Amino acid sequence: MKKKLYFFQVNYPYGKSAHIPYTAGQLAAYAFADEDVKENFCLERIFFLREKTEDVMAKIKAPSVVAFSTYIWNCNYNKTLAKLIKEKYPDCIIIFGGHHVSPGGGMLEECPYIDYLLHGEGEIIFRKLMRGIIGLENIREIPGVSVRTEDGIITNPEEISCECDFPSPYLNGYFDSIIKENPETEFMGLIETSRGCPNSCAYCDWSNMKSKIRKFPIERIYGEIEWVMNNKICVLGSADSNFGMFARDEEITDKIVEAKIKTGYPVRFQTSYAKNSSKRVFDIGMKLEKADMNRGITLSFQSMSEEVLRNIGRENISIDYYSELMDLYNEAGVATYTELILGLPGETYASLVDGMDRLLVLGQHNSIYIHNCEWLPCSIMGQKDYVELYKIKTSRIPLNQPHREPDDDDDIKEWSQVVTSTYSMNSEEWKMMNLFSYVVQAFHHMGILQFFALYLFNEGFCSYKEFYTSLLEHFLDNPDTVAGKVFRQIEIYLEDVVRERGTLSCRDERFGKVQWPFEEYAYLCIVYYLDDFYREITPFLKKFNIDKDVFDELIAFQTKIMKRPFENNCGFKTRYNFTEYFTGIIEGKEQTLKNSDEFVRVNPERFENWEEFAKVIAWYGRKNGRSTYIKEALVEME
Repeated sequence: MKKKLYFFQVNYPYGKSAHIPYTAGQLAAYAFADEDVKENFCLERIFFLREKTEDVMAKIKAPSVVAFSTYIWNCNYNKTLAKLIKEKYPDCIIIFGGHHVSPGGGMLEECPYIDYLLHGEGEIIFRKLMRGIIGLENIREIPGVSVRTEDGIITNPEEISCECDFPSPYLNGYFDSIIKENPETEFMGLIETSRGCPNSCAYCDWSNMKSKIRKFPIERIYGEIEWVMNNKICVLGSADSNFGMFARDEEITDKIVEAKIKTGYPVRFQTSYAKNSSKRVFDIGMKLEKADMNRGITLSFQSMSEEVLRNIGRENISIDYYSELMDLYNEAGVATYTELILGLPGETYASLVDGMDRLLVLGQHNSIYIHNCEWLPCSIMGQKDYVELYKIKTSRIPLNQPHREPDDDDDIKEWSQVVTSTYSMNSEEWKMMNLFSYVVQAFHHMGILQFFALYLFNEGFCSYKEFYTSLLEHFLDNPDTVAGKVFRQIEIYLEDVVRERGTLSCRDERFGKVQWPFEEYAYLCIVYYLDDFYREITPFLKKFNIDKDVFDELIAFQTKIMKRPFENNCGFKTRYNFTEYFTGIIEGKEQTLKNSDEFVRVNPERFENWEEFAKVIAWYGRKNGRSTYIKEALVEME
């Protein structure tokens, strides 16, 4: 009788959406390509949803081996289940691998119910371990394995893999039953076109893998795209670290777009683009934009501080090249977003403010995403000497899951460790850095005061930095105003994070049941009372001494160009060429404000409720700048 293997790669569902368990399928496909493994084992089931433990235990029958793919979002769930399985089936072999398995054998000391740990890329190690279980390999000599021995726990050094010609779990049927058994689920698939990363960023747990970039066979990639199309997979993601690095990536994009045109699937494609973004990435972005598959191209920086970049081993694209790319994307009307990581060693409040100001000056008016730095055990930053050198302190908080509806019945907590203090910032500065980032994201990139900021900078009244730092100060000094109340509440939430009793998102029943990141929460709360906000903020805006006639028209334009959930107004009059003026600035062109009696016609988006508005505009539409009508407004001369 064959030994029964069960695999776990569980994730939280997002409404009707769920991730295909790619890693589990990948490891299984490679292991069962070995005739000895195939002869001695059968794969009973891959668990991919976070089900109740009692329901899972009822589905497991006489397991011989249970393997867990372990990430930050399922580590404690996996441990809980592994312990239950070991108690009921003491002879069952428990294997843990994945990015949340710390280097060394510490997890074996902590968890006596785990038998083996796998470190690094899993395919070859897992196959060898399966062969070792049936006596065909010496488990004590398998690279990348931690195991208990009579002499104690040993961890074998990892081997750098050069292999990439693995059998496809899609094409070999490992996900067919999952698709068939879950007809109502909108699946998100994942493919790899290459593996490895040329960068060694200290915060990333790819940084320790020390593997050169290898390409997957093009026939496999094309076959998987066809599988995705035929199985109506809604979202296709690429696990590549630098999609667009190779010339063939443009051809792969063509295949994905062809599938969308032919069948409507995949609906969307998302990936991490080449860090040193190139004309090829621009061309890929244009192809996806035309096929309505794009939610923005990432122009990644992580930090604008040279000190931070040295500390994390990162090299950014040049500022000149970034500016050139911004001009290309803006002129083509392709949405871009720039990512920064808050809390990296060397960053200060001043350097973050300067960095965001620089990005705005360079033309990033569509979106800047600020991610708080998470401490990951398998990263360079996870190493003890790095932590001590840069005086890194973290706050352990409930797993941050923006845009997911919390499951009140799930009593197994998962945790994040967020960097809230380093040698260059204390926790108070960390809070102020976050508050400033929320102000820029909500009021500039989500549009609430974007056109005032653009006008003030373009006409030489003040810098973006001056405008947004003074705006934050105004909110904190006026806690009884609409915005003041919101930012005071967020300040309390951030203090809860520092004290390890809260997380980096919140729920507001007005906007549905999902968790909102604080910048989107701030935006939604302000728009909920938008007229009150503009009335309250007027005295602050008048301090910049804008000509009264221009000011009156500009505040009217700023107010009316914002999208709201229950609009009937199809347009408005203005005495200046604001639409042309601001569109030109956003596209990087020199602009002069002119008197021009115009009617700005808009086609109002109507929403049934605030929940729908929040989802479509703040969540789905954020990367595409959908919070205002500036991109779609039509101008008619009066």
